[in-house]
Amino acid sequence: MDLDDLLAVARLAADAGAEAAMRWRRRADQLTIEEKAGPDDLVSQADREAEQAIRAVLAARRPDDGVLGEEGGNAAGRSGVRWIVDPIDGTTNYLYGRPDWAVSVAAARVDGDELLAGVVAEPELGRVTEARRGGGTWSGGVRQPELRGADLQRTLIELNLGRAAQKAHAGRMIDALVPRVRDVRRGGSAAGALAQLATGRVDAVWVPGLRPWDCAAGVLLAQEVGAQVGDLTGRSPGTWPASGDVLAAPHGLWETLRELIAGAYPEGMAGH
Repeated sequence: MDLDDLLAVARLAADAGAEAAMRWRRRADQLTIEEKAGPDDLVSQADREAEQAIRAVLAARRPDDGVLGEEGGNAAGRSGVRWIVDPIDGTTNYLYGRPDWAVSVAAARVDGDELLAGVVAEPELGRVTEARRGGGTWSGGVRQPELRGADLQRTLIELNLGRAAQKAHAGRMIDALVPRVRDVRRGGSAAGALAQLATGRVDAVWVPGLRPWDCAAGVLLAQEVGAQVGDLTGRSPGTWPASGDVLAAPHGLWETLRELIAGAYPEGMAGH
């Protein structure tokens, strides 16, 4: 399997999605906005057209591969490779005119979900971060340095609040972290948060309640700079946690954060 080819296709697909999203961003007043599962789960024509643009690239370049996308669902393939796509991760931010949203494109093996290549584009910031398995993480033509073990008291951690049941315990989670870390942030895009970790803009990430398209590319970016990734029950080397609860941090800090955060949730909730 040619990982460089997969990365090149991921880059083209992410570029196409970003271009479609930015076209709509310039005429955002014309967007029709719908609520999917509730007022905090939005979708618009921009999401759908960006995913269509991504899928068009994948169909042209990798017609035998499967595709799983947030808006277009799952299309089976026959190559053993599946693409995992989020056209606009952070749709609420996007629709409010905030810059913290991202386009996420990843390739993984169908058997075992091993991540092979991934790209996270942050179009409003003019930043693209990419990786292929074993090749390091790159941004702006520069290979990103390996993460160094951070001191907990000097850790800037990016968060989200998770699923509805997890949100009920968000206050306890914040209370557990804030007195012990440098500070917390909540940008609203999991893909963007993991790209920030991979490029040194935060020191750790706790983003529970995700679907594969939210985190697949970002997890690979984090792993390729040496981050430990898993959920509150343990690590998930080479892939994302099946629970969708993603903790990513430097080696040596990950276990400390895991124990600290796990204590904020009722027994049995963490990682499930």
